[in-house]
Amino acid sequence: MPVVGTFQAAGAIGAHLFDNFGGRVGQLANQPADRLLDSADLVITIGCDPVEYPPSEWNRTNPRKLIHIDVLPADFDNSYRPYVELTGDIAQTLNALSPQLKRSRRSALSSSILEAIAAERTQLSRDSGLRGGLPIHPLRLVFELQQLLSTDLTLCLDRGSFHLWIARHLYSFKARQVLITNGQQTLGVALPWAIAASIVRPADKVLSISGDGGFLFSAMELETAVRLKANIVHMVWIDGTYDMVAAQEKLKYGRTSGIDFGPVDVVKYAEAFGAKGLMIRTPDEITPVLKRAFDLPGPVIVGVHVDYRDNVKLFEMVNEASIH
Repeated sequence: MPVVGTFQAAGAIGAHLFDNFGGRVGQLANQPADRLLDSADLVITIGCDPVEYPPSEWNRTNPRKLIHIDVLPADFDNSYRPYVELTGDIAQTLNALSPQLKRSRRSALSSSILEAIAAERTQLSRDSGLRGGLPIHPLRLVFELQQLLSTDLTLCLDRGSFHLWIARHLYSFKARQVLITNGQQTLGVALPWAIAASIVRPADKVLSISGDGGFLFSAMELETAVRLKANIVHMVWIDGTYDMVAAQEKLKYGRTSGIDFGPVDVVKYAEAFGAKGLMIRTPDEITPVLKRAFDLPGPVIVGVHVDYRDNVKLFEMVNEASIH
């Protein structure tokens, strides 16, 4: 069956099923996977938390039937009224349902949409790997991160514009490998998550990423990381603004307000806490610098200046109610 995933479902779809995967949906109904979701005459939601992607965004006017599979009963609203609820252990429910599926192939409509998405995905990856220029484009960073995402790496993501680029375009095939916060604008979670991950998964490499605004929400926890000798790498995407707020202000009000802050030298900040600091200065340095950071003991902060001029594309074709 064709499938799409929310941001927090990263890693739930194995590599052997990637041809059935339309991509991620969430926050803004403007993704290729939304085309697949819109085409469905039946939607089965599995462990889906409506705070991640409100049904009013993806099911507002669609009369199709919904089947709700979760450990909890459905949270009903005008856009989410399941025809059937299967409440209980999700794995057992799916194991019981799977033998009853009789279709031998996907529908022609689903197949055509998935084939188009796969072609777009391949082309985007190819183009992203060739992006040069300074500051560095988010898609080049995502391309390099994809090459580094081995099975022994845990990735912890903060909130911000960078989070949308990664959540939409970086793929994982291991459950709970990519930890994503979603729904509540929880800036500052990445660094504390990385510290926790290094304790729970001491054999893993741990990489956390934040924007420079989100980093400042919990940057003082670097003291905790140093004290615990946590072997983590924290990457800061730098642009000197609260960019996601700025993009939504422009869309709603035609201008920005209160989104700029002064320069922060993340290398000196790291050194002031007894950690190590590195900078990525060109696209070709992304992978070598990150590999060097993983080879260093203790916490390492890696800074990179990012070109966010294309961020407006993240918000294109969006219902105005989504801008808040």
